Amino acid sequence: MRGVGPGAPQSKQPGPAPMRQLRRISVMAVACGMVAARGAATESAPVGSRPGSEDWQPPASLTLTLRAQRDVKGWLAAGRPVLTIPCRSGQPGVYVATGVPLEVTQVDQQVVRLRFDDSEFRPERWHEVGNWTISSRHPARLIAELLRSRRLMLEFTPFGSDPAQADFAVDGLAAYTGPLALTCGAPEPAAGTSRKDGK
Repeated sequence: MRGVGPGAPQSKQPGPAPMRQLRRISVMAVACGMVAARGAATESAPVGSRPGSEDWQPPASLTLTLRAQRDVKGWLAAGRPVLTIPCRSGQPGVYVATGVPLEVTQVDQQVVRLRFDDSEFRPERWHEVGNWTISSRHPARLIAELLRSRRLMLEFTPFGSDPAQADFAVDGLAAYTGPLALTCGAPEPAAGTSRKDGK
């Protein structure tokens, strides 16, 4: 996986999650006096600007990317969907690059279905950013759901094909609850909510 800059959505601050989870997630954090961090979800910053120090400030932007567990198939094509959470100037976003062209619909009328862990699928209408990319209309709410979940199944319709399902293992995102709340104002999961792992 590769980190992406805070500009185009198409194509991490570490926490206590196991490293095998963090390696699935790429992160880029940008702020005054900080440099971008990629790969193993580590951050480099000058001495004196670490979290907890008097002059530390949250990054001005933060982008998390996560590849789906497997490829999806479309008409004469297959690709690996990528989930991207960019936060800029306190504004969160959730984008999915589908890996295959999307079904042609009316402008900005892509309907997807979401399933978190063992819950039922629910339909949502997402923005159509391009022929290969869609974005949530309610990113802050969606991020809060992702942070308390272990798995996201996103169903969409590729061009000329039956619906496809992108399977994302999102359990590692919980390590970034604090940075997401500080950088993009995404609400943290309510106290007492469960990530459906029995804990």
